[in-house]
Amino acid sequence: MNLTKFSYAYSRHGLVGFINVLFGKLGFKYRMNTPLDRIIFYHGNKIENLSKNKILNGSYKNTHLEINKNWNSYDTASKFLGMYEKEIQDEIIEIQRNKKNKKKYFVNLGAGEGYHLIGLLKKKLFKFGVAYEIDPNAKRILKENLVKNKISKKTSILNKADENFLEDSFPKNLRLKDCFFLIDIEGDEFKILNKYNLNKLKKSVMIIELHDFYFSPKKLISQLKKIFKTKILTTGNRDLSNYKLIENLHDTEKWLLVNEGRPKKMYWIVCLPR
Repeated sequence: MNLTKFSYAYSRHGLVGFINVLFGKLGFKYRMNTPLDRIIFYHGNKIENLSKNKILNGSYKNTHLEINKNWNSYDTASKFLGMYEKEIQDEIIEIQRNKKNKKKYFVNLGAGEGYHLIGLLKKKLFKFGVAYEIDPNAKRILKENLVKNKISKKTSILNKADENFLEDSFPKNLRLKDCFFLIDIEGDEFKILNKYNLNKLKKSVMIIELHDFYFSPKKLISQLKKIFKTKILTTGNRDLSNYKLIENLHDTEKWLLVNEGRPKKMYWIVCLPR
C-alpha cells in the first residue's frame, strides 16, 4: 500500500486526515471534518443565515437560494456572496449583451439547485430555461428555488442528459440555434459531446466545464476548435473589499469563504458559433 497519501494527510490535518484517507482506501464515502472544514462550514452557515437565503451581491443579487449541501458545503459562502464561478457569470452576461451571439433559451446540463439558471432567468437574460439534473435531492431543491423566485413557468426540469439527449428529451419546440448551453456534468461532457451532437450544436453557444482529472480534454478541445470559435476560462481574482458583512473577519478566514471546494484549478471552454 502506498503510504504517501497517509503521510501527507497526517502532516496537514493530523489524525483526522489520516483517518479520512483510511476511509477512502476502505471504500467509505464518510469523511470527518478537519479544523479547516469546520471554519469554512461555520462561516458558510453564518453567511447563509445573515443573507436570509438571498444572494447578497454580484450579477445574481437578490436571487433566493437554497443550497444542495449533500453535494458540496464548501461553496456555501461564495454562492451567497455572489462570487461562485464569477468568471462564468461575467462571460454569460457579456455574450448575452452581444446581439450577434445572444440566445433566447438557457440550457443547463448539471443544473444543481439552479444557481446559474435561476439567477439568469431572474435577471431576464433569457426567456426560458431547461435544467438537466440527475440528483433527486438537487431537483427537489431546484423546484423549491424556482417557486421562491416565481419563475417555475419559465423552466423545464429534465433528468440525466446522455448521448441521445438531443433526440430523446430535448424540448422539440426549442431551436438549437437559439440556445445557450452551460454544461457541468462531472466528466460526462466527454461522452455526450461526440461528433454527431457537436455538429447539431454548431449554431449554439456553449460553456463547458472541463473535468480533466477524469479524462484528457485534448481530443474534445480539438474537436470544438474545428467547429467553434473558442477560448479558455479559469478561476481568477476575487475582490472582497466591498463586503461589509465580512470586513471584520481575519484575512485568512475571508479567503477561505470564497473557495469553491474544488480538487484542483478548473477550466471552462467557451464555444461561439463561427
